[in-house]
Amino acid sequence: MGAICGRETRNGRELKYVPASKLEEKLQKVIKDLHATYEEKQTTKALFTKIQLNFPKYKVAFDSVRSLYDKLDANNDGGMDLQEFVIALKQMGADLKEEDAKQIFEGVDINHDKSLSFKEFLVCMAIGYIIETIPSFPDREKFHEAFESAIKLFMSYDKHTMGVVEDKEMEGYVKELGGETVIHERMKELDPDSDGFVTFIEFLYAFQDWVGVEDEEDDVKESVDVQVSSKAAEKKTTQKKHHKKTASNVHFN
Repeated sequence: MGAICGRETRNGRELKYVPASKLEEKLQKVIKDLHATYEEKQTTKALFTKIQLNFPKYKVAFDSVRSLYDKLDANNDGGMDLQEFVIALKQMGADLKEEDAKQIFEGVDINHDKSLSFKEFLVCMAIGYIIETIPSFPDREKFHEAFESAIKLFMSYDKHTMGVVEDKEMEGYVKELGGETVIHERMKELDPDSDGFVTFIEFLYAFQDWVGVEDEEDDVKESVDVQVSSKAAEKKTTQKKHHKKTASNVHFN
């Protein structure tokens, strides 16, 4: 565990954030340092609206690296293992010790299956960008704008310059942007481990969802959902027809 970070809340209780990994601790420090040079004159809502207009462009940028991800999936298992990840880093000119590469890999592998999905790989690239360990990658300029937007948006939420955002504060921003109905769903995206804080890594996953990036398993799930929906609709139609037929035999005096 890393250093504990917290602040006094209104009711006097201190909220404490303990980084779950060395990677999260490193990112927290980097973001806290960035706050010293960051100045955003727009409100969070105005900034989000401005960034949202560029989501289609960011999706194109993120999707452009999918071919590299697929190419490096040597065993065609739909994921990227540590060895394949190290090869990817070398191809992008990253000067990282294997131990440091492993730290990033394990810090981003949220379901601990020792394999990176496409979204997890993109998070690794974003981390490599922010901690300046990946000097070059495909369409760097496209990624530069997308990653910078994600960083700026996250820091605009981080009003207390902690390097993380408290759930209660994030809920306020979500409510302002989308209303009460989407709060629960959005917070599940932003704080999946429900520890009371949104980390930059967690935020990057949500940011990709907002932009419209999908993993292969998302495509499979969507296909299954469509099939299930089609069958359900077919069943419902059959039931309706059957109901109409039965009802037509009922006579009222």
